[in-house]
Amino acid sequence: MIKKISLIFLTVILVFFFMQPNLSYGFSKGKPDPSAPPGTWYIGDAPHVKTGSPILFVHGLTGSGATWFEPNDMYRQARDAGHPAAFINLYPDQSYWDNGQMLASKLAEMYNHFGEKIIVVGHSKGGVDTQTALLHYGAERYVSKVFTLGTPHHGSQLANLAYSNWAGWLAGIIGMRSPGTDSLRTGTMAAFRNQTDRLVGDHSVPFQTLSGRSWGSFGTSLYFGGVYLNSYGTNDGAVTVDSSRLSYANELASLSLDHYAIAEGHRVFRYLQPRLATNEQEVETQQADYGTIIRGGELNGTATQTFQLEDEIQAVTFSVLAHESLKNVTLISPNGDEHLVEAIEKEHEQSIFAGAYSHFIELDQPESGTWTVEMNSTTAGGYFAVASIDGGLTNTLQLEKDVVSALNTNPADVTYSVHINDELYVEDEALDALHTFILPMKSNTSQTITTDYNGITKDGTPFERTVVEHLFTDERGNVFH
Repeated sequence: MIKKISLIFLTVILVFFFMQPNLSYGFSKGKPDPSAPPGTWYIGDAPHVKTGSPILFVHGLTGSGATWFEPNDMYRQARDAGHPAAFINLYPDQSYWDNGQMLASKLAEMYNHFGEKIIVVGHSKGGVDTQTALLHYGAERYVSKVFTLGTPHHGSQLANLAYSNWAGWLAGIIGMRSPGTDSLRTGTMAAFRNQTDRLVGDHSVPFQTLSGRSWGSFGTSLYFGGVYLNSYGTNDGAVTVDSSRLSYANELASLSLDHYAIAEGHRVFRYLQPRLATNEQEVETQQADYGTIIRGGELNGTATQTFQLEDEIQAVTFSVLAHESLKNVTLISPNGDEHLVEAIEKEHEQSIFAGAYSHFIELDQPESGTWTVEMNSTTAGGYFAVASIDGGLTNTLQLEKDVVSALNTNPADVTYSVHINDELYVEDEALDALHTFILPMKSNTSQTITTDYNGITKDGTPFERTVVEHLFTDERGNVFH
């Protein structure tokens, strides 16, 4: 009798198990829990009437599946349009190789669950994670098409910044140096594109891209990124329009939205409808016509930083990114006028510099000469300062003066070498002149200048220093250094 009861009980358990597909595939229902382990995926409520394919929404760097829920309405937009929806927690801070491998296995589970191919919508790095899953880990068989929203397919200069001499230490202080950030550097992404684009063929899953070209209003969380990226071209505060494109993908639109708004359902879902996939749209981007002066250093108590502005500058935005909300930031003009900070904003939780604070001052037609920023902090950390200039050229003589002053040297005791876009242009020159280099490049394009200084300080101590800055060709293609 006991044996018979046990057999019946076991049979009931097995029947219950096989009637619950979510147990075999490990998904949950409802709003995603950001703290759930990476690899956890969720399905939303079924639409009242299913009229479209299931959609998987993939978050970006430091995000989670909850990105697509309140206050975002992307989930509701998909459900109301008749699409079953799925959401996933990937590693928030790992590379696209790690996320791509995980996503590929989860796409197989979702395909088995839904019984049909899936549309994938990836925001920011989520678009790269998705392409990695499809082309490097064999998940193309489960996907019908992909939409990427503000995805840095060619990397982001903000990721470069997190590892630069100027601001790398600040990223270290606030914890945003990670494999995920590292994988989005433009050089790393160039290698990824070389490995990946060769795998794209006539029968590959089609990609559609959307880009943003707004940073939000003055002083908001993406404004610092927009100011910094402005010299690289039209951008959404985190990614340039050029980086968001793929040569073999259809660009649906370039919208007047910032990097986070471009993932909001009521703003973009209509562009994601499958019926729009074949509607090509020519999109033009504005050519960058800005200069940028970059400075950075330690900040523990009081610090000052100077910027040299030239004649005929139409406008300038001073931005200071610091480890804390500074109690005092004052900009002093060459004639002694003081300008106070107009806005302070904590960086967004999905920013490369999440945890830092941006401080902004905007001026029209600033006078030429030496401008000074005075800062005060209550704790030890650092700052990264940018002057984004509309009109005029950056005065790079100031960099030479800074090196001489900071290292307590005489100009005659310092030599330097210059690499422009990784090509050696000057080797072991004396630090005593202004040089102009002619490059075979388009006018008004950004350059990466790496300057290696070597010399002897006044007390006889040898030193080496590397400085990376971003300068720009003028209308004739000249880069000023």
